[in-house]
Amino acid sequence: MSIGAHAAPSKGMPVEVLVARHPQVVANTEGRFVGSGESPYTALGQRQCAALAAYIAAWGPAAIHTSPRARARAVAEATAVLAGVPLHVDEDLAEIDFGAAEGLTFDEAKVAGVDIDLLGGPPESAPFRDGETWRSFAQRIGAAADRIEKGGSRIAVVAHGGTVRSLISHWLGLPDSAAWRFAVPNASVATLTLWDGTGTLRTFGVEVLPGEGPATDSISGPR
Repeated sequence: MSIGAHAAPSKGMPVEVLVARHPQVVANTEGRFVGSGESPYTALGQRQCAALAAYIAAWGPAAIHTSPRARARAVAEATAVLAGVPLHVDEDLAEIDFGAAEGLTFDEAKVAGVDIDLLGGPPESAPFRDGETWRSFAQRIGAAADRIEKGGSRIAVVAHGGTVRSLISHWLGLPDSAAWRFAVPNASVATLTLWDGTGTLRTFGVEVLPGEGPATDSISGPR
């Protein structure tokens, strides 16, 4: 779904991209996998939502692309209003389907016998049992990346830890499994410059209104 319109960049011209992970939700503080489901903001997450929207708006995007999940979309909607730019809700920017691990902690998944392989199964395998395969996730992230690249000269994206990791890996030309080597805290931002789909990472892991203690990440296993 798209609201508003904007001009695509000319071929050969750079595209500046900001990618942000959603603010902290309850599932993050509990170390639970939340992909296709929803989880409400914590008190910190509510403050991060406002701060992140203001930060992205000040960056000056020409348009906003977002996951349809409420924890990401709320930031994108607020940013679009503040910046007065089009909002595009893209199903392909949703978090990876965690399958049988959805709603569980890493330890609970292990006890339940849910196999988790984040570091390099074959493309047809799923990193989470009964979840999305590497190939399927990479394909939809690639499709979303293509739309972002064609969406304007300065685009902001609000999504999830797995999505942010995979977009960055895609644009840097890294293997799909390399995505899980990035730690992506809540309400953190990365920026890239893209030239015909090939990216240069400008900044990474900039936390907007970080909380006290360790930064929360959706993956409590290897990353």
